[in-house]
Amino acid sequence: MRKLMMAVTAVAGMSLVVTGCSKRDNVESQRQDVAEAQAEAQQETAEIRQDAREDIASTQMEAQEDIAGTQREAADEIASAQQDVQDERQDLAEAEADRRTDLNDDMALGGSGAAGATAAASSVSGRVLSTGNDELTVVDTSNNKQLELKTNDQTRILHNNQPLKLDDIEEGAQVRASYVRDGKDMVVRELTVTQPVQKKK
Repeated sequence: MRKLMMAVTAVAGMSLVVTGCSKRDNVESQRQDVAEAQAEAQQETAEIRQDAREDIASTQMEAQEDIAGTQREAADEIASAQQDVQDERQDLAEAEADRRTDLNDDMALGGSGAAGATAAASSVSGRVLSTGNDELTVVDTSNNKQLELKTNDQTRILHNNQPLKLDDIEEGAQVRASYVRDGKDMVVRELTVTQPVQKKK
């Protein structure tokens, strides 16, 4: 009987050992599964981070290229605008030069009065002694000297801002004349009758 009990005890002990070994195997297997899952998770995390870094780098590169392109376009537009301004200035300078040339040509072709316009103008106030043949003689009231003045197509003759002809000016009329020297001649640019001759009633 004691031997039977010992045999039963031995079998039970072996059963416990076998059960214990089986549980240890299961725990080890689970630990291995957990380790593998962690390794896979770490690998996936590393790959995700790598992809994210690559996406960020690509986005930054594209943004830099866009910025560089925009800056180049802006620089081109500024250069074009500056060139337009330079062209306008050149055109203005040429137009002014042409105007000066045309003015000089007109003065050169305008007869003795225009040619004399290059000289400084003088003026005289006095009394008319005589008129005729595009000429008039004036006595300067400041020094009582006689001046022989000539007129031409450019001469303006006025009275009360109304145009007159030289023949309309009578002897004794008070006049003011602006003239320039053309060689020996004194050519009238503008002649204003300040006081016409009072006709007798």
